[in-house]
Amino acid sequence: MNIDLSNKKVLSLIIICIVIAILVFSYYKIICLYRSNHLFASNASKYAEELEKPVFKLEKVLVYSDANIKDLSEDKNLSNINISQYTDFAIYINNKTRNKRLTEENTVNNIYIDNISITPTAIGKQKINYKDIKKICKYEAIEHGVNKIEYKVIHNNKDKSKEVAENIFYTDCSEPLVVAYVNENIIQNEDVSNSQERLALDGSMLKYLNVDLESLKYKISFTINIENNLGEKFFTNCSLDINLNSSEGGIYTGYIMQLHDMNSNNYIFRKVN
Repeated sequence: MNIDLSNKKVLSLIIICIVIAILVFSYYKIICLYRSNHLFASNASKYAEELEKPVFKLEKVLVYSDANIKDLSEDKNLSNINISQYTDFAIYINNKTRNKRLTEENTVNNIYIDNISITPTAIGKQKINYKDIKKICKYEAIEHGVNKIEYKVIHNNKDKSKEVAENIFYTDCSEPLVVAYVNENIIQNEDVSNSQERLALDGSMLKYLNVDLESLKYKISFTINIENNLGEKFFTNCSLDINLNSSEGGIYTGYIMQLHDMNSNNYIFRKVN
């Protein structure tokens, strides 16, 4: 089809169509830009609120480290002992930064820890698993180490009063997550029966046997995952350097208890979009 551009009406119509097309395209771009800016501002506002008042936040981690002395001698005279070093972690979650009341938003429906990793020590065999809060600060052997711990969430006082053998966490975050670490057999078949000192069956035995605490230090890292009672999902990554020494003597004194203050924006639970 031939268009006669010499015809003023045709030319005017073409120009009008071009102008309309430009205006429509410009309007579309403006709308897209406005929408993008609005979304950016909205997301930035939500992110700022998450940083300032997160739904869930790591508050503190209590770390207790000791050693277990196993007497394998027939006469129980410490002529054949094995030593394992253990650490218990009590991980406290603050769910009342944004709202002081308990709501579906700040209560837990599902929680688990995964991506658990530990840097190797120079001696021993390292394992991680769950521990009952009633047994915290007491040695308990770990049969199988894991890199994921799933917890059974208790939602009401009726269930809370029951004795449950499974991994437990309360929906209101009233008690900590508990994680147990054992470094088995850092000392094997040692004879201390002829010692002229009075020996305690705890971490002080490491000092008596000249165990270098540098050989027992490690880093533990993991991810805590939460689903609240609205079905929203959150996570945070945590990493802790565990040093059994201190200016007071550390585990050489028998045991060492450390409190890691996690009140930092680095340890808020980020919402999964």
